[in-house]
Amino acid sequence: MTRIVRLMARIPLDHRTHRVLRSCLLVAGTLLAAALTGCERRLAEPQDFPRRPIKLIVPFAAGGGSDTFGRIIQSAIEENQLLPEPLVIINVPGAGGTIGSRRVKNARPDGYTLLLLHDGILTARHCGSVSYGPEVFAAIAGTGNAGQVIAVGASSRHHDLTSLMNAAARDPDSILFSANIGAPSHFAGLMLQAERPGASFRYTQNGGGAKRFAALQGGHADVTAFSIAEFVQFQSSGIRALGLLGPVRHPEFPELATAREQGFDVISENMQFWWAPAGTPPERIEQIADALTAAMKTNQVRDKLAEMKISDVVLRGEPLEKDLQQRQRRIAAVAPAATARLPDFTTFAILLVVMTGFVALIQSFRRRRDSASRIQNVAPVSPHISPRLKQLSVISFVTIVYVALMQMERIGFVPATALYSMSIGTTLVSPSIIDKRITMAKAVASLVLVAGTMSVVIHYLFTQILVVDLP
Repeated sequence: MTRIVRLMARIPLDHRTHRVLRSCLLVAGTLLAAALTGCERRLAEPQDFPRRPIKLIVPFAAGGGSDTFGRIIQSAIEENQLLPEPLVIINVPGAGGTIGSRRVKNARPDGYTLLLLHDGILTARHCGSVSYGPEVFAAIAGTGNAGQVIAVGASSRHHDLTSLMNAAARDPDSILFSANIGAPSHFAGLMLQAERPGASFRYTQNGGGAKRFAALQGGHADVTAFSIAEFVQFQSSGIRALGLLGPVRHPEFPELATAREQGFDVISENMQFWWAPAGTPPERIEQIADALTAAMKTNQVRDKLAEMKISDVVLRGEPLEKDLQQRQRRIAAVAPAATARLPDFTTFAILLVVMTGFVALIQSFRRRRDSASRIQNVAPVSPHISPRLKQLSVISFVTIVYVALMQMERIGFVPATALYSMSIGTTLVSPSIIDKRITMAKAVASLVLVAGTMSVVIHYLFTQILVVDLP
């Protein structure tokens, strides 16, 4: 390194080039100082956690059951000062909770990004919505437990589960089951039909509880599954419960028989599970679990959960693992045999890169052949490729590589974005360098400055202001 510095010092530089290089060194020093400051902060955090707000990703829209539950716990933690920093709820709805869960899966395992997701984390993989499950997370705690209710419209001819399942077996696929495909409401129907040979529902996708209720009331569906809290909310509008999918009768509805009492060995309950990315330090997991346990014991949380017909149970450690395994077995037993597979973007990107390289080799061969033809005074065969088309090809190739690297998580966002910006910039300004409209030193300095600044600023914008986790 010393020899290289000495050789560079001997290179004669004019005033403009010297100023450009000095600017480059200033930018590089600033970025290095920021990186070292970040490293110092990360080294200090294990002894003092949390030092900033903790993000709680709720993978459903605001106002839903999971969002309401999370905000009840959030309020108790804040009012009782159970954590030194606030718990900030961020709603990331879409795809049955899988968009939000994927975001937490890809987040840094530092305890600052958590996920609140019920049994949907188990059903999504078995339905093919995602290729991962609880194994890519660190389970913090299970809080609250709410049984599900099978309900029909007020005008339905069915008054119990036996009548419903006999009709589903007598005329398969004739009964429309409103569900959020891949979610617990969907698997409640699958569990029921598995208990009666020949029975089969025809499932229709409607989404959350409010949408399933609208489908029931509008005559677009015959039956659906609600949480007890949802059933209490919609009961006055004329729906009727056929059975409770819990181990025992609910104290608020002593007249409602369980599925087991009616001859169907089905248990389908929703528990709100708290997750962190795999690899999160155990001491941070324990600290968050302690705060959740303390919040669940407060009177304000118990009163709110009682109104929502949710138990105030808390599971952590070994009891939590056993409960997750039991739920996993029940869901796996009725999972659809054929599951939809998500497109493998990484493989697609690699194939596209290989094909692009192959096309580039063919064009290179043709150019050499054309050069030989000109020497022999023979007209070239291949068409002329415009500089714009060449630039577009290079930009497309670099973009594919950049996206593939982000997808495979082989490199961090800041260095990958800086390299990507440098590559695109070099491609765009290369004609000006060749035509000597801009000097090489000035071009390199500008590209380094813009690429470095842009990557750091974009990273700060997404992670600190928009609160989006990046690779």
